[in-house]
Amino acid sequence: MADLVSVVVAGINGYGSGYVKKLLTHKQALLAGVVDNAPERSPYLPDLRERGVPVYHSLRSFYKEHHADLAVIATPIHFHTVHALEALTNGSHVLCEKPLSAMENDFPLWEKAVKEAQRWAAIGFNWSFSKTVHALKRDRMAGMFGRAKSLKTLVFWPRNTAYYQRSDWAGKRFSQQGQAIFDSIANNAAAHFLHHLLYVLGDKIDTCANVVDIDAELYRANPIETFDTCILRAKTDEGAALLFVASHATEEEAGPMFALEFEKATIEYRCNNKTGHVIAYFKDGSTKVYGRLGVTHDDSFAKLDDCIEAVIDPNKTVPCTYETAFAHVQIIEQLKQHPIHEFANVKQVDGYRVVPGLADALFERYENPQQHGFTPIKETLKT
Repeated sequence: MADLVSVVVAGINGYGSGYVKKLLTHKQALLAGVVDNAPERSPYLPDLRERGVPVYHSLRSFYKEHHADLAVIATPIHFHTVHALEALTNGSHVLCEKPLSAMENDFPLWEKAVKEAQRWAAIGFNWSFSKTVHALKRDRMAGMFGRAKSLKTLVFWPRNTAYYQRSDWAGKRFSQQGQAIFDSIANNAAAHFLHHLLYVLGDKIDTCANVVDIDAELYRANPIETFDTCILRAKTDEGAALLFVASHATEEEAGPMFALEFEKATIEYRCNNKTGHVIAYFKDGSTKVYGRLGVTHDDSFAKLDDCIEAVIDPNKTVPCTYETAFAHVQIIEQLKQHPIHEFANVKQVDGYRVVPGLADALFERYENPQQHGFTPIKETLKT
């Protein structure tokens, strides 16, 4: 049996705590160290101390004394590039949380670091590590569905005031030091589902489609610098239409859901109680069930197992690398040029800022995208 894979985790609070929890009991990995500027906030600090896991305030300090086969980067968006590059320079493979970066011009830095280190860098878009999604994608690449016509996805995940107050970067365009963040529903919580539309259309298991035309409506109900509601329409270079509908400001929770229309089949998914099944409905009346696809905390850590296995087996393909994730960065870069509109009729309900009627209006856009065209959603809400 191969030696245990040594792993360092940068960012052990928030989402990073899930990595710590998994690694404390992982059968193929050894937690070589953790890094955080406030480790005392971690509920797992007593366990880490008891097991003698080194705790540092910077990756540089960790690497001065230790090595790690894999570095997990779960720090805020504006630190992804600098921390990933630090890890690569010190000989670690990288699993970095999404997104790759908030800046398109960071890509050459990743490319250079990966090449010089001769290591890989994975980006943690959860569904891109799903066996269900891989089975679906392989059938698409084999031509089972025919040409892609339109792909759409929707998610309503209400977020309260505490969500935007949990850190000094939530909902911000830039940090106090001027680092790009552009935290938004499209670049954080629902980024997985936007990226999924691109990922399914990639011509290899680790590639995405190219988007050539984008239009978007961006809105906010919360007092943030970016947007909490988005309707994004795009086209791929092969002519497929994409639609991404997402909001943190609805009264109801819904999704994620998607419908992928091809010449020979439509693939559908509706999440209920954090899970659902992906099913292809073929034009000849037959169906194919691809399996379960979930959004729970446990579902999101298949990427960790995949990356640990890829360290052990150099022949294993990492399904979502920094190159795979770049298409998403390019979309976020284009969204920076779009205006953000304020919702006028915002209500405060149990700590949530919500827009009455928004869920119905957005769902109607999702169900009948051709009928509504480019009429702004704010005009619909006036009626």
